[in-house]
Amino acid sequence: MMMTGYRELSHDLLVETLSRLPVKSLMRFRCVSKSWFSLLKDPNFIYKHLNRDDNMRLMVRVTYENYDVKDPFNDLITCFFLIPDKTLTDLHFQDLEAEMKDHNPLGPCDGIFCFFENENIYLWNVSMNEYRIVTKRKARLPCNTSIYCYNFGLGLDPTTNDFKLVLILTLYDGKRLSVHDLLPVAIYNFSTNSWRDLEGLFQMGHYYGSDSTDNVYLNGYCYWVASGHNSYNASILSFSMSDEVFEEIKGPNFPQITTYDESEMTSWRIGIYDGSLSLLYSEESGHSFSLWMMKGGFWTKHLSFGPFMEAYQPLGFWRNGEFFLESSDNRLVLYDSRYEEIRDLEITGIWFSVNILKESLIRL
Repeated sequence: MMMTGYRELSHDLLVETLSRLPVKSLMRFRCVSKSWFSLLKDPNFIYKHLNRDDNMRLMVRVTYENYDVKDPFNDLITCFFLIPDKTLTDLHFQDLEAEMKDHNPLGPCDGIFCFFENENIYLWNVSMNEYRIVTKRKARLPCNTSIYCYNFGLGLDPTTNDFKLVLILTLYDGKRLSVHDLLPVAIYNFSTNSWRDLEGLFQMGHYYGSDSTDNVYLNGYCYWVASGHNSYNASILSFSMSDEVFEEIKGPNFPQITTYDESEMTSWRIGIYDGSLSLLYSEESGHSFSLWMMKGGFWTKHLSFGPFMEAYQPLGFWRNGEFFLESSDNRLVLYDSRYEEIRDLEITGIWFSVNILKESLIRL
């Protein structure tokens, strides 16, 4: 069939075609027509574009020792970089140090970074290079407490089609000299540019670190890792963007781990695998792994791989069947479970964090 213009495309075909284009192209196409302009602002289209299978780029945060004798007091250096090649065949990278310098960024979550500086919160959409200074929010803390660390989630409320930022504060109790059990929670609505405190304090005997590797959004819910001080049992905190209700999800019934050094090893990671909330679990002190998926409210073991001669710890999810691992000698590797192959990505350091950076149309 011959077509003479975009008007002859069916709406579904138009949406499917545009959803496969990069953000820079779509930003130019906003001027084509009012209908295209409206489509590119539609939250449903934004998330269709965001969740394309090929919309994934690897971002690495690596800390290594500084051997520069001119600066003996700065013994550690942290670098941020992005590998644009989605196949990871070409490992040339884009340095993000200038953007990340002097900040402790959280994310990316749906292509958005969150920066904290004093009482200010900044959001940054990398692909659109768009910033937003979020309205200041003064936290009301219980007596004898201070902020220990932040964690955040970003996602769409499917009921209102409004984007929300969820901020969780982990508090330190100066009187008890321990992490406080109560977690103040605030919600920022993009449409109103305003904060709301969630009624009451969420109580749980866990603290929530700021490691954004364990922070995912899926189908109207944000998920975080719940890390306990004395237990390696998997537990996940979920938050409904519509109902604004927290729920603790128990992980699979793993055997108790006693051989890990908590300061050095992580036994499991959450992520999205085949469209489902999933958990990658390290067995046999890092020599074997199992992948569990949440299906119908229950955990199902999907696959296992290993054992390996060398010990690894899980770092994150890549494409279906591929996982990032850190070797015992601090090398970043990619394991492909389909072909049972380990690929050394030639990145070394004393500490890693890997994240999936997606091109995002979320306007800030």
